[in-house]
Amino acid sequence: MTLAAGLAVVTMATVPAVQANGAATGHGRAAGRGTFTAATSIMDRSTWQFYSGASGGTPRWSSDIDQRVSVLHDDHRVYQNVGTPDRVKDLSVISQGGVVYDKALKRYLYTSWTEYTYEFYEAPTPWGPWKHFTPKDFGGYPWTHTKHGGYATTIPSKYISADGKSMWLQSNVCPCGGGYPAGDFWAYTFSLREMSLTPSVPTTPDNPPDASRDLAREPGTVPVERATHFGRAIYNDGDTTQSEDDWNDERKPTSWWGYTWPRTYRLNQVAYTTGTMFGDGGWFSSPPKIQVRRDGTWTDATGQRVTPSYPTSSAAGTHKTYVFDFDTTTGDGVRVIGGSGGTQTFTSLAELTATYR
Repeated sequence: MTLAAGLAVVTMATVPAVQANGAATGHGRAAGRGTFTAATSIMDRSTWQFYSGASGGTPRWSSDIDQRVSVLHDDHRVYQNVGTPDRVKDLSVISQGGVVYDKALKRYLYTSWTEYTYEFYEAPTPWGPWKHFTPKDFGGYPWTHTKHGGYATTIPSKYISADGKSMWLQSNVCPCGGGYPAGDFWAYTFSLREMSLTPSVPTTPDNPPDASRDLAREPGTVPVERATHFGRAIYNDGDTTQSEDDWNDERKPTSWWGYTWPRTYRLNQVAYTTGTMFGDGGWFSSPPKIQVRRDGTWTDATGQRVTPSYPTSSAAGTHKTYVFDFDTTTGDGVRVIGGSGGTQTFTSLAELTATYR
């Protein structure tokens, strides 16, 4: 996954819970506000200053609480339509979570959550500007011990490495919410998972033409997708006989599978091998296309042609490879993207390669 601020989430791995405790729930805010005061007078209300906007990049502060404005506002919503009746849907991305300062990276990190996703934001100062740099989608219920999200997402400063690139994120999930079977308290604890961040630096692409060099296996490669049904980012391991899909109980319009890198590459070909076709999905419902990321923005590659032609139905077939050729371009990410297929609106894959020929 890629962060707009020039970072890449390299890993996020669950680990067994280490200490039992409880946690409160609640979410739904769309904005947050900032208050400033000296640490020595934090209990003296008369010293408080409220963030009231910025002028030329310089923050303004006021002692009048009515002058306060949001430091972060994000009202986009996720999972607006789900398949299972009575499941939670139409969720705000600003929620109960936490902010921590990553000193080595000189970034404040805000970790939020929805019912089914984690949401990550970064900023150089507590008052912003805040940028949403990536979601992490765990999909609809039921969850498992190997793939689950949770609420109350926080990164304790104690668990950030000296270089700021490795940290432990804490989040719980209660069986009372439907994510786990009743009585399964495996993740309703002080439950940690490792997260790694890689700062992105400007680079000049220098990879020569080499049809045998799969860029999906380059150091620092990060698989990116709408969701993974089984939680396995397995599609750059060379095995074209397996299958992962992005079923997530959401009636979604779009699916994608791809990679981001901490540097820029030249490329002009992507090979997409399908996964399993099911009766209710597994294929793209519209002709898939290739997009390349530059400066944090995904754009369509030019001169695209696919061999063989993709049928936009289950006729796409299980474990069949479609080769996309396009004009040579450069970017720090590539993906195949199209409409989500079937009545359950999902796609599947076994392998995705990217090359510069």
